[in-house]
Amino acid sequence: PPPSPDPPSIMGNSPTKLSQRLERAEKTGVLALRDCGLEKVPDRVVSVAGLRVLDMSHNKLTSLPSSLSRLEGLKDLSLDANKLASLPAQICMLPRLETLSAPSNDLTSLPGAIGSLVKLRKLVLTGNRLTALPDSLCACSSLQLLDASRNRLAALPEALGQLGSLVELTLAENCLSAVPASTGSLRRLKDLDLRGNPLEGLPAGLLTDTPLQHLQLDERLLAKDGSLREDVEGREAYAARRKARIDKELHGKATGGDVNFSS
Repeated sequence: PPPSPDPPSIMGNSPTKLSQRLERAEKTGVLALRDCGLEKVPDRVVSVAGLRVLDMSHNKLTSLPSSLSRLEGLKDLSLDANKLASLPAQICMLPRLETLSAPSNDLTSLPGAIGSLVKLRKLVLTGNRLTALPDSLCACSSLQLLDASRNRLAALPEALGQLGSLVELTLAENCLSAVPASTGSLRRLKDLDLRGNPLEGLPAGLLTDTPLQHLQLDERLLAKDGSLREDVEGREAYAARRKARIDKELHGKATGGDVNFSS
């Protein structure tokens, strides 16, 4: 069958529909422009008073306007599956932003001032072309989830351990040969995915000094039974913590709870 035609641009072919969505957003604080064939952000978007959630995923956006900074109340910005090569510096002037989702774009870098987003809790950058993360990212003190999998990262900021709120870190399918020693200071880290990287080892502190529970690695750092290799420093501490978690889950099952094992 012939390919489906591209969806019409909400701007070019249905201005009434756009007006209706903008009017609704004025009342609800939520504007959904997902899968609308947009090639640019409609000018009127940045004039929506009190906008909290903006979803422009699955469009054809190649850039964002600097006027985006006018959305001072914005908490959730979704830009998934567009054609963005960069994000404007003004995105770092959104003081209430908590979630920034931009997977499946063409991003090669992040704004240098991204550390200004002190309320940012979730940052999703999967499937871009990032070769590095800015050092200022480590100032995002509220960040709980960082997903930069399927990029081209060859190194991580040395001060990554300053992300004291980080719980989940996904760095699968990059070009990392090492992890910064400072990650041993991630006092809330529980989930870490490092599969698909040419890692030569792990910092001992990452295994001994964090509450890490779910660690995903390639076979090169694993023994035949799937546990960490004996020469990986800190493996005993991680194994003991994992066993204690499993024992706790089994006890919960015995007393009527649910068991949910993770790799």
